[in-house]
Amino acid sequence: MKKVILSIVTIFGFLIVSAQNNETNYLVIQEQGTFAVGGDVKVSPGTFDPIKHGAFNPTNQSTEGQTLHGDHATVFYQIPFEAKELPLVFWHGYGQSMRTWQTTPDGREGYQSIFLKKGFPVYLLDQPRRGLAGQGLEGKLIEARTEDQLWFGIFRMGVGTTFYPDIQFSKDPKALNQFFRQSTPDTGPLDININIDAVSALFDKIGDGILVTHSHSGGQGWLTAIKNDNIKAIVSYEPGSNFVFPENNIPEPLPFVGGTLSARGVSSEEFNKLTKIPIVIYYGDYIPETVVENPAQEQWRASLTMARRWTKAVNDAGGDVTLVVLPEIGIKGNTHFPMSDLNNKQIAELMSDWLTKKRLDKTSNSGTSLIEDIKTLSKTKWQWMADKNVDSLTNLFHEKAKFVHMGGTWGTERELQVIKSGGIWYKKADVHNVSVELFGNTAIVWNEITLLAVVGTNEVTNRFMVTEVYQKDNKDWKLTNLTFSKLL
Repeated sequence: MKKVILSIVTIFGFLIVSAQNNETNYLVIQEQGTFAVGGDVKVSPGTFDPIKHGAFNPTNQSTEGQTLHGDHATVFYQIPFEAKELPLVFWHGYGQSMRTWQTTPDGREGYQSIFLKKGFPVYLLDQPRRGLAGQGLEGKLIEARTEDQLWFGIFRMGVGTTFYPDIQFSKDPKALNQFFRQSTPDTGPLDININIDAVSALFDKIGDGILVTHSHSGGQGWLTAIKNDNIKAIVSYEPGSNFVFPENNIPEPLPFVGGTLSARGVSSEEFNKLTKIPIVIYYGDYIPETVVENPAQEQWRASLTMARRWTKAVNDAGGDVTLVVLPEIGIKGNTHFPMSDLNNKQIAELMSDWLTKKRLDKTSNSGTSLIEDIKTLSKTKWQWMADKNVDSLTNLFHEKAKFVHMGGTWGTERELQVIKSGGIWYKKADVHNVSVELFGNTAIVWNEITLLAVVGTNEVTNRFMVTEVYQKDNKDWKLTNLTFSKLL
């Protein structure tokens, strides 16, 4: 049995590694999925009558006694084979969605694929009342306003319909058409507190990670990091507002053609939380240093000026903020969307180098420490079984796990019932040899044990080779298979 399993798993691992390292650069995904996180439930007064109120009537639908689930974020995640320890959580900017990080408007790989291939788990989110998370608990009138040229300027692609010289964005009309079509409106009033709560709930769910923000989510990102200690670093592309300072040291507002940029005050205790994590900020090109008449450029002059002040304030308080203005390091032509520009892989490499420098790119499953953790978990499991600790075992066993005994095979529910009732009491397991193999987010454990068990009223002792299969589920390992093979 052991030799057969070893052979199958070895071949499986060889095929995945070969596919990931060959010239075609295949991307192997270990796990992916979609879920909603955060949000609330709205309840209408009264009592719902399924007969009186159960017919669909869009012109005069009764809401009496009914509920509405909304104000959540929607998340799409992918975890690659042999993933890094810390996932990247990508948060879009104003009028945008997770499309920001996906395929570029001209059809090339976006940050989603680039960083998956670098081994990072990737979580893409649509914030509440936007995109795939459009169901809000407050509505608004959505107007079909002709504003493409306004955003063409604000996103620093050019003026009117003319691109800036030496622009890094594709000038192919098809690419610009795709770019305009990735915009999406808010379905309700913009509420940054709801957004912050939802993203914080995401980090509560997935654990430690790195937050990557763009534009309007930049300031919200600082506030989310203040709220949630699971954010271990921030990468911010062109933050535009909500720079936070100690409430007793808020800088003067910055006027610019078309408006004023004001900082936001927080307590010193909250501000100091931002000094505990590494942060990097990137700004692109076409941002003037002095006042100009073009309001689309002016607002970014104000944002960059405020970013310089903020960087100094955090670093003076003992923080670790790096501010990178791309033209100042010789990289020119980038728009407000460097992740979509023609040189997006070069920009991604800057971020990757920074993650490496800050030791944020460790692989979670390649060290001996993880093998030792799995061995410890397996050993602890035997003690839980001896103690009939069903609560701990419920958390450990996958709901669809299979348990293969000499007398039959059954699932999690029955195994827990057998342990709880004492139908089989795993009284004592003496473990002689343990072997662990890791394959991405899967761990296989072989235990050679002598098991003293009480089956019914009979006390029996047998030697087994026990095969255990564990699957990584976010931060936790779940037991998916336990097979007893009697040794003669």
